[in-house]
Amino acid sequence: MLKAQLETSNLVITDGIRSEMLKKTIETNVSNFLTACNIAVIKGNKPNLDGKTTTGDARSRFMAIWNTSSLCCSVSTLERNCLTRPAGGYQIRDIPVTMMDAPEADRDQEIVINLTADGKIDDIFIPVSQYTNLLSANQTMEDISLRTVVLDFVENFRTAYNRKDINTIESVFSNNALIIVGKEIKQVPNSDAAMRASLSTAQFEYQVKTKGQYIAALRNVFKTNKYIDVNFDSITVLQHEDYPKVYGVTLRQVWNSTMLKDETGYVFLLIDFRDESHPLIHVRTWQPEEYEGHKLRRDEMFQMGNFDLNRF
Repeated sequence: MLKAQLETSNLVITDGIRSEMLKKTIETNVSNFLTACNIAVIKGNKPNLDGKTTTGDARSRFMAIWNTSSLCCSVSTLERNCLTRPAGGYQIRDIPVTMMDAPEADRDQEIVINLTADGKIDDIFIPVSQYTNLLSANQTMEDISLRTVVLDFVENFRTAYNRKDINTIESVFSNNALIIVGKEIKQVPNSDAAMRASLSTAQFEYQVKTKGQYIAALRNVFKTNKYIDVNFDSITVLQHEDYPKVYGVTLRQVWNSTMLKDETGYVFLLIDFRDESHPLIHVRTWQPEEYEGHKLRRDEMFQMGNFDLNRF
């Protein structure tokens, strides 16, 4: 009975693509991918993914997710729109999956599948919430296109943590990135020239880390935790006034792992898209959502005005 429920998941594209041949190719490739995952869960094996339906990079990145938690799709027929990606290729969103090795409260999630121009699966990642709302907040097609690039970057950044992909995370931080982690309520240090304003009455103590220190610590976290799930919500995206391809992204992060449950805080990312082929994070900050009954206010959070881009 379980096998009958899980074994086959079929994608039906309802809109978004004109070529009937390409539509059929995408439907077949996504359906075969989901079905391979379902069969692998039933048999306790790894999914059989071949080069006809998935690229080598997609297989490598997805198996990193699978090694953290196997997953399956229990929906037999998925009716979805096919989206065209600004950078080329296509995308299928809102695919419900069950993360088999996650804590029970975190098992029901979604994945997004990117495809090449000829319909081959090119990437699989875990999306952020509010995607559609964040895109519709702007009026011009140019801004929507830029926002799509920003949100795709954020979604891939989140998924890199979930699949414990230290190489990807290391590659997206600039060499002189400023990484700030809030620890406890004390006096805010103001020695770093990049922090031009104190943050109201919150009075956190901050640790400032180099890229090397942050990556070394994260590598150890990945090594000691089999399962990691990082979730982003309450996302705001702002464009820099003087540098139109630099964005400040503020988001609420909930971290769950084998050794740490429900660590919640606010992350600020200063992301530079001036080289669109290789976006870079110049700043990453983390502040606890609440400490000793004090809930962090918006005016106490790091934002673009606290940092001088000339430093980077």
